[in-house]
Amino acid sequence: MSATPPPLHAPRGWTAMQVDSHLHTLKILFYVLGGFELVLAAFLLLVTVAGYVSEPPGSGPDAAPWLLFILMGVGAGLYAVLGGLSLKVAGCIGKRRQHRLCLVVAGLACLTGALGVALAAYALWALLRTEVTASFLDSPRKAVA
Repeated sequence: MSATPPPLHAPRGWTAMQVDSHLHTLKILFYVLGGFELVLAAFLLLVTVAGYVSEPPGSGPDAAPWLLFILMGVGAGLYAVLGGLSLKVAGCIGKRRQHRLCLVVAGLACLTGALGVALAAYALWALLRTEVTASFLDSPRKAVA
């Protein structure tokens, strides 16, 4: 008797070339997002310092320049941290290390606005595939099903 052929609608996994292509695209996108976040952090820091310096000393009893200075400084710091993490993850994706960090930073990319949400959706879709997970060096799953 002959063996039964596999069903025609059987889901197919990604080839090694497709995994490489998606990870390369993710690496480039995380570098772009990280650079954009660092430029935005520098701009926010510049605006914060310029706004505080240009504030006249007697602008009114209810003026709170310190509050604005603190809020803008925290925003600049947050974008700087997110930018640094995005650049770190881009390097990790290129070396295929620290899969869990890549997933966490992909989720944190949602904090950066519409560009980050789109990147996070694509990154999580790609990084959660079993073929991609198995391609990372520190992955517990080494065999591709």
